[in-house]
Amino acid sequence: MKHLKQEFDKLTFKEVIIYTLAVVTMLAGLTLLFIGLFIPPEGEIHGSVLTAFGSVCIFVASLLGISLHYANELDKFKNDVQERLDEFIK
Repeated sequence: MKHLKQEFDKLTFKEVIIYTLAVVTMLAGLTLLFIGLFIPPEGEIHGSVLTAFGSVCIFVASLLGISLHYANELDKFKNDVQERLDEFIK
């Protein structure tokens, strides 16, 4: 648990907002699906509810995916620049 706390402390404010928004949005989508079971006709989820849930999933995936992709690209760029600087200095 201590390790998890340390990793959470490393997150920037923007990352905390992104992850919080992703979790809240996903929970809202799951709630929408659950409520869809109890709306007439009971036991059947309407296609519009499934479409809305699919949109929510795509939104959450884009939030997480874009953030992680560009974080990785930035790290690669920093490492590449550092390697070139080290070669130039030697």
